[in-house]
Amino acid sequence: MKNYLKLHLLAFVACSALLAGCSGDSEAVEEPKSDDTSLTGFSFKKSYNDGLSSNMSSRSSGELIYITVPEEADLTALVPSFKVGDGASVTINGKPAESDITPCDFSSTTTLVVTSESGKSQSYTVLAKNGNPTIDNKVYNFMIKHSLPGVSVAISAGEETVYKAGYGFAVKDTKQRVTPQTLFRLASMSKQQTALGIMTLYEQGLLSIDDTVFGEGGLLEEEFGTDVLPTVKQITVKHLLQHTSGWSKDPIYTGATTSLEERIEDMIKNNVPDYTPGTTFDYNNLNFCILGKVIEAVSGKDYETFLHEEVHAKAGVSNIFVGKNSPSERRTQECRYYGQGGKDPYANDMVLSKAAGGMIANTEELMKLMAHIDYGTKVPDILKKETLDTMYKPISEGARYALGWRTNHATFDDWAAYHGGTLAGVCTIWARGENGVNGVILCNSRSYEKSIDTEMWFMLEEFQKMF
Repeated sequence: MKNYLKLHLLAFVACSALLAGCSGDSEAVEEPKSDDTSLTGFSFKKSYNDGLSSNMSSRSSGELIYITVPEEADLTALVPSFKVGDGASVTINGKPAESDITPCDFSSTTTLVVTSESGKSQSYTVLAKNGNPTIDNKVYNFMIKHSLPGVSVAISAGEETVYKAGYGFAVKDTKQRVTPQTLFRLASMSKQQTALGIMTLYEQGLLSIDDTVFGEGGLLEEEFGTDVLPTVKQITVKHLLQHTSGWSKDPIYTGATTSLEERIEDMIKNNVPDYTPGTTFDYNNLNFCILGKVIEAVSGKDYETFLHEEVHAKAGVSNIFVGKNSPSERRTQECRYYGQGGKDPYANDMVLSKAAGGMIANTEELMKLMAHIDYGTKVPDILKKETLDTMYKPISEGARYALGWRTNHATFDDWAAYHGGTLAGVCTIWARGENGVNGVILCNSRSYEKSIDTEMWFMLEEFQKMF
């Protein structure tokens, strides 16, 4: 009996094992499909592209890829190299593409889509351009670090523009690309436009930089009367240009709703200057807003009209304007501005602050203008040498400010004159070099890391040394 039970038990175990084996063979468990939509190592390699003498690597920020190829490379037929996850497929502008095999058109903003083995998709935007990869890669790194949607750069040497380029987006929503013709706010680079206007009137004999501005006999007596504070009566055009008016209080970018005239009235009647005019440098936007009123009073023309007719036209420049206050008012070629750190780039009044920080321009036109105020012999200057000498002369020996221009940089001693600009959504710089190489960088956003302005100076310095 025991042997009988033992035999049945063995038979049952064997049958169970057989059934389990049969079930496993017929219902094998499938490996899950990958959801990997990553894209890495995007480049253009010389081995797959006849027009390249070296491999061109990219810089990426999230789903945005920047890459530059030499000027002679044909953007319409480049073979990309890239890596994607196992089983993933790629389309470029809607057409299937294989790494190292498929030539594609990258002459405009390009959409690359990675579809994973499981069917999940991720879109990437490729912004390829012709240019100088050494210069452009520095700009890309700068943009990525500081989250800048768009940047424009121009460099001139021997009074001719030797490099100009736009990077990223002028308008993110529509993917409108930045070009050298894209208009940007200048912020405090507007002050040099005002300085040029004042020096033009000075050269025309319509004012002296030592003229007083307020009170009896002042240039703005008709506009503001004679009932002003005694110390205010000492303020001259030169003091305003040098930021030595004596005021520390700056009523321009305060969010107030009062007019410029009301703010000036309050300052000259109710705010005694903190220092004796002409003695202490204290950077103040009010100074240049007042100078804008001086230009209008002396010339009899609107500020923008005077600059167009009497300054910019002489340099063959036509695309420098007073900016507007809202996105809906921007010009056709003007970029949008993107605030960081919770700041609203459209909170500041551009029209009110036009003479101090409200102008817009493009890099191409700014380099053209610089060639007409740089003492060069190839392009005629629009102001006499003596006038330029006066404008560029520092307040005192070793001082870092002249008449609307910064001088004697603490780090870069080969810059003869320069200025930057800062507003929410704006970061700018331009410089005239002692060696005849000039440059400009305009951005449509700004981070609030302390390094951003210093990095712009270092970047421009590196560009200047290349030419």
